[in-house]
Amino acid sequence: MNIKLEQYKVFHTVAVCESFSEAAKQLYITQSAVSQQIRSLENELGVTLFVRGRKGAKLTSQGELLFNYTKRAMAEINNAESLFQRMKSLDEGSLRIGSGDTITRHFLLSKLEQFHNKYPGVKIEIVNRVTDETLSKLNSGTVDVAFVSLPVDMQFYHNIEIIQTEVLNDIFIAGEKYKYLKEKYLSLKEIAALPLVMLEPKSNTRKTTDTFFHSHGIELNPEFELGSHDLLLDFAKKNLGIACVTEEFAGDLSQMDVFKLKTEFTMPARSIGICTLKNITPSPAVIKLIEMIKSN
Repeated sequence: MNIKLEQYKVFHTVAVCESFSEAAKQLYITQSAVSQQIRSLENELGVTLFVRGRKGAKLTSQGELLFNYTKRAMAEINNAESLFQRMKSLDEGSLRIGSGDTITRHFLLSKLEQFHNKYPGVKIEIVNRVTDETLSKLNSGTVDVAFVSLPVDMQFYHNIEIIQTEVLNDIFIAGEKYKYLKEKYLSLKEIAALPLVMLEPKSNTRKTTDTFFHSHGIELNPEFELGSHDLLLDFAKKNLGIACVTEEFAGDLSQMDVFKLKTEFTMPARSIGICTLKNITPSPAVIKLIEMIKSN
């Protein structure tokens, strides 16, 4: 503790106890140490703070003036300590989460429901952005934890630690208009030649798909580029094209009048990453949320 702050703490304790010996007991230091701290503070301030007598230590007028300030300061410190204790036990506090719309809806929502039911005193704030923007907000401290679609280019995020969780697989789906494709195994070139419905280029999911096709010398030119994973499903149901969707987020395709295309290739598996800053201890709320997700 700062030496000056320690002096004020000793002064405040003596003033409350009206006794150097009793203050020493409460502070777990010797009475001579209490006297030394008070004497040092009096010398620095150039005033006499206590008058010692048979009945203990009484504040001087200057001591009364200082005590009025230390009462408020110590009350604020005690309030802060109490708040942090409540935050540690998750009776209150805040949890700022950065995540994309799709991950929030299809992965996080059920986890947040479980967390909120167990810790209703913790205020949850969700900031929905694409992966790069989400990681930038984590870097700047705008959010406490981020959930993103992996992989990401880590050369720009050296101070971020990632825990890989649920595995994701991308597939191509179509509606009844394209039922003639049901039994055919399609190549990369044949898929690329179809009217595709994909996420917009800035999404990490789209970047991963583009990179995979590009590695085989194929450039994708989708018919539609959308900002929502759920819209991909809607467009496929309406026979507006072949949609590239995340299988784990698509639900029961048989209930939506769409089917999964068979392919000669398998798209590279992705995963959801839980991201925190290195060398910074996460808040109790973040730690508990991560533990809850990992245990599930």
